[in-house]
Amino acid sequence: MNRLSLAATLIPALLCGSLLLGGCANLAAVNSYAGDTQRLTAAFEPMLAGSSHSCAAKYLRKKAITARDFDAAAAEKAAATLCGPIATDNKVMTELNGLLGQYADTLTALADEQLPSYKDEFGGLKDSLATVKRKGSADPLFDEGKLSAISGLATHLSRIATQRAQKAAIRDLLDHEVAVLAITNALNDYAQHNYRGWLKDEQRELALLREALDNAGKTEPLAANYLKTQLLAEEKQIAAREQAVEAFSTSIRELQQAHALIKQKYDQPDDKALAAQLKQFALAIAKLDQQAKAAF
Repeated sequence: MNRLSLAATLIPALLCGSLLLGGCANLAAVNSYAGDTQRLTAAFEPMLAGSSHSCAAKYLRKKAITARDFDAAAAEKAAATLCGPIATDNKVMTELNGLLGQYADTLTALADEQLPSYKDEFGGLKDSLATVKRKGSADPLFDEGKLSAISGLATHLSRIATQRAQKAAIRDLLDHEVAVLAITNALNDYAQHNYRGWLKDEQRELALLREALDNAGKTEPLAANYLKTQLLAEEKQIAAREQAVEAFSTSIRELQQAHALIKQKYDQPDDKALAAQLKQFALAIAKLDQQAKAAF
């Protein structure tokens, strides 16, 4: 074997060995997956605020149009009381979304050979998550198995942050697939059933208010026309937010498929299926970013 052939054989092997004992780590794939996961968590945040806003807007809009003696301050106070449970659930879901963001941050730090940072704010997450219900139901959003998996991931992240972990820690994190699936499915369920449920309630309310304005227009045409214009603008905004929810759900599916492949093919940097899936995930996140900007 000549020197060039020997070098071509040894250099890739040495590089792989230096990245991860026992295999050639696909750190570029890890960075791509983690970065897009961070963007997904950022896109979820306005949906949480949006659910409280949707509840309050529905109440205030109806009061403003149908109440004979409308008191804005009193209506706002009543809306805050009515929508209080949503705000409480949102705080818990914010922590869950934050845990997914911490997971992505830790993967990025490990792939870049940095010491991960960790915010010690997930200690009571398991108990908090147990209180979250599906919209219009007494059914919990999480069963005990999902709660245990999520709690296990939070504990594992806190341990990693206490020491300068080796590349093998990435594989350990990828093995927490059950927790990642539980978190992302829960975020998707909350977006689809809770947040989108409030958007549907708003749409039904807008239809009823439009009928009321049709009747009011017989005596107050200018005021009725003005309010109809306002309702039309709000309908368009709600439609944009529904599209953002759909884009979020698509991104969740692509994330889950990317996680499964990167876990399976972590030692195969040139795998075409993994590269294609990461590209699909990136495209889904780009569309989500676009929809979120239009919606919020």
